[in-house]
Amino acid sequence: MAQVLNLVRTCGLLTYLFFYVHANVNITSEPRIISLKVDEKNCDRLNCKYLLSVKGGEFLGHYSWRLTPVERSGDGECDVIFPNYEIKEVLTTQWTTRLEVTFPVSNSRVYFCVYKNRLKNNPFGGKWVHQGPEHYLDVNNEKLQETIKPDLTLNDQIDEIQRLNTKWSDLTHDIDINRKPPPRLTREEKEDIEVLINDNYVPLTEIQHQSKNETKKEQNNDSEENSLQRLKRDAQNASKAPLTVQKAVTENLDVVSEGFSSGVVRMPRDVTVPEADFSSVRSYPFSVNIEGLRVEESNKEPRIEDGVPSVLADSAVTLRLFGDGLTSRTVIAFTHEIQQYGQPCKFLLKGEYMVKEGSLKARTALFDVVAPAPITDSKLYICAKNLKIGVDDPFNDEEKYLHQGTESYKMLSSHTSLLPLWVSLTLILTCLTFSALFSGLNLGLMSLDRTELKIISNTGTEQERKYARAIMPVRDHGNYLLCSILLGNVAVNSTFTILLDELTSGLFAVIFSTLAIVLLGEITPQAICSRHGLMVGAKSIMITKAVMALTAPLAFPVSKLLDYFLGEEIGSVYNRERLKELVKVTTDVNDLDKDEVNIISGALELRKKTVSDVMTKLEDVFMLPISSVLDFETMSEIVKSGYSRIPVYEGSRGNIVTVLFIKDLAFVDPDDNTPLRTLCQYYQNPCNFVFEDVTLDVMFKQFKEGHKGHMAFVHRINNEGEGDPFYETIGLVTLEDVIEEMIQAEIVDETDVFLDNRSKRRRNRPANKLQDFAAFAERHENQRIHISPQLTLATFQFLSTSVDAFRPDTVSETVLRRLLKQDVIHHIKLKGKTKKDPSTYVFQQGKPVDYFVLILEGRVEVTVGRENLVFEAGPFTYFGVQALTQNVGLAESPTPSAMGSLQNINMDSMLRHTFVPDYSVRAITELFYLTVKRSLYLAAKRATLMEKGALSKGATNEQFDTEVDKLLQSVDEDISISGEHKTPSRQVSPHPQPVSASPHTRSSFARASPDARNGDVFARPDEQEKLLK
Repeated sequence: MAQVLNLVRTCGLLTYLFFYVHANVNITSEPRIISLKVDEKNCDRLNCKYLLSVKGGEFLGHYSWRLTPVERSGDGECDVIFPNYEIKEVLTTQWTTRLEVTFPVSNSRVYFCVYKNRLKNNPFGGKWVHQGPEHYLDVNNEKLQETIKPDLTLNDQIDEIQRLNTKWSDLTHDIDINRKPPPRLTREEKEDIEVLINDNYVPLTEIQHQSKNETKKEQNNDSEENSLQRLKRDAQNASKAPLTVQKAVTENLDVVSEGFSSGVVRMPRDVTVPEADFSSVRSYPFSVNIEGLRVEESNKEPRIEDGVPSVLADSAVTLRLFGDGLTSRTVIAFTHEIQQYGQPCKFLLKGEYMVKEGSLKARTALFDVVAPAPITDSKLYICAKNLKIGVDDPFNDEEKYLHQGTESYKMLSSHTSLLPLWVSLTLILTCLTFSALFSGLNLGLMSLDRTELKIISNTGTEQERKYARAIMPVRDHGNYLLCSILLGNVAVNSTFTILLDELTSGLFAVIFSTLAIVLLGEITPQAICSRHGLMVGAKSIMITKAVMALTAPLAFPVSKLLDYFLGEEIGSVYNRERLKELVKVTTDVNDLDKDEVNIISGALELRKKTVSDVMTKLEDVFMLPISSVLDFETMSEIVKSGYSRIPVYEGSRGNIVTVLFIKDLAFVDPDDNTPLRTLCQYYQNPCNFVFEDVTLDVMFKQFKEGHKGHMAFVHRINNEGEGDPFYETIGLVTLEDVIEEMIQAEIVDETDVFLDNRSKRRRNRPANKLQDFAAFAERHENQRIHISPQLTLATFQFLSTSVDAFRPDTVSETVLRRLLKQDVIHHIKLKGKTKKDPSTYVFQQGKPVDYFVLILEGRVEVTVGRENLVFEAGPFTYFGVQALTQNVGLAESPTPSAMGSLQNINMDSMLRHTFVPDYSVRAITELFYLTVKRSLYLAAKRATLMEKGALSKGATNEQFDTEVDKLLQSVDEDISISGEHKTPSRQVSPHPQPVSASPHTRSSFARASPDARNGDVFARPDEQEKLLK
């Protein structure tokens, strides 16, 4: 309910506002006078001044007014205008207006007219509306307030008029000028008056003499006429001639006539002669009466202060003065002193200025002056005089300057510059600097869009990241920053021009400011910031923030409007094609190599490719039937394939039921011959199927999530032929395939056989690196004790990687694999045996041995040194390496190379015979261990040398394997015949000769008897011949 009331109240307010505005718009205020009241009246013989209170239409005083002598009805037109009047609006309220009206005295009534616009707010198309016959002013019928009394002298009458005029401001100075009566003229002064007639100056006395000759006959007829009448007639005759006489002449004649009057005081007559008949009058003794001035030209535009023009101090100014008595010999000066008109000027300021040549006209002349600097006051009052005849230099004239009065229209004012010169220059340089900064920031900051700043802040150098992080908070408000920079730039440029204009002329200021702003404020900073905008923007970020704060009242609302209409700035956005093209185009200038460009291009093209473009066809996929058995051969085949996920099918290859992971085989013993179906049913790994039109980006996303694994089977709907459509599996796609498309290159790991499954291009790698694990499953007829193939494989890997004597550079992998096929595995059973039984010992302390032992299964007890320190050891612990390697204790033994040669091996056979351990190794559980005799080890080393020689001559591994088998088998047979496989206790010589075998142990070597068989090649010539073959 409250919401409904709020809605109703809101609608009511809106309706009220609508009708109120509509009513106010339709209201028209008619310019109509309702009542008229005369508050004050002041009349002389020429003019009358009224102060009126008018009530009428709304703001009636703001309309234009006219006076007309024609009586009309209300709303009539005013087509006749009363001449020579002045109307001034004093005060206007809404319904009342006070006016000052001044007009010449006449016998007719004066009516009012007000201008009315036909259209609202249109200054054209209006008309003057008569206010009716009831509103008028009649001088004759109204009681005049006489301001001139007949019993006063002339000077007293003038003072009385001035006193009455001070009731309110005098607005009639353009119509009636009250001048001080001129002095009486002497005969000599009259002779100095000249009148311009036909471009020649003629003395006034000659004109009067000519007029007297023309009227001589009339003077004879009227001999009783007094001198006053003669002077009047002379003036009338002079007015009839084609010449011009100023009012000063007639006024002086009237003053002269006062001497002939009968003692009655008369008012000065105003004899007005048309100025069209005059060019100029020279009256040197007469005083100058300045009635107004106007500034014609100045270096700086003058200001108007309280109606007085104010010019810049110490600047050249051309003044036009208006008034009487101006001649070519008129000189003016200035003063700060306030004096009455006609008084001698005191404390003149420096500078006296004469009339500009050729500028003298009727009642006006031009003066070129230098405005004085204000000392005590800014107001300058004019002092003027006419030079004496014969004096051309004002400095040589002794006449005093006469003060021209203190009226505002006779005054001039001067002002100094607001700022000192050094302050102005400093501000000019500061403005120019900020102008350059704002112009540079406008290009530098605005060219760095938000996207680029984010990239720099994440990938740039440490300094660039610092700069980008400082700029980003400001750059995020793009339109606000733009408005602030532009407002600041315009403000400083305008201030720079104004300050420069104060110091120089207008044309120079325009030219210099234009060049300075363009060269120093635009071109140079923008060229710098286009290359170093990031650094400049970061260094000046505090100034930018201050400018944004100062211009916020205007810049922020404008920026919001731009954001609303244009949208917020997003930054540079590149689609997939543009970004790929950008990388390719900038390859020559950026630091990207070809592989990086390919990776970027491949990643951008993922969306265009489907899984059918990169999949491995089903016929090329390594798969296992679900009926397989996980024996060593099958598992070796899986390892040899190099794949970590094996598809499992049932029936046909297209019927894929599950996936076998290599990690699922971790707990499977090949000897158990576990069925593959059992293992698959236990793990139940799901299959991921996708359609052939799935794009690679979608496929990569699925692989990346990992919910369905990193391998998927591709199928399609087969609707060929008769029958219902069905799903057909056509291939397989993996995460590696997608990544290879992304990087535009093939990924090859250590187990890969093919470089590309689609092209079937095989991998080039050394043949000896390809291990056939199935070979370890083969059983040799010479072996009496057999171990599992996986244990054989583990033994092979351990010996080739962990025991230095069997590393590939000493015994090749091929020879080592063949060596493990010999009868080198031994077994000790503890059932029914005691701890002291010699058959349980592998090594006995102090008894020489010539074989190496590696524990494969079971545990042994090791007793070391005289202290009989005991510890246990487990599988893949080896003993007796010293029995195989060189005797490091003999100083005279040669130092063979890492691989050695046949000669070095033979020398090693002669220098070393048996190894005497300082420890005992005894089996404590059922034990399987590997035993390698010294003679067998030396034969393996010889076979390795022969293999390298044969391979260097072009033989193959298959050809050489047979020879190695024969060599090792013959050595093994010789060892078996000689009885060296007996218990180690029966191999010990009854008289050993221990020699130190190691500086770290008390083990020693014992030399055997000459007839003892140690497996050396020199013991049997046929064996040596066989090895040399």
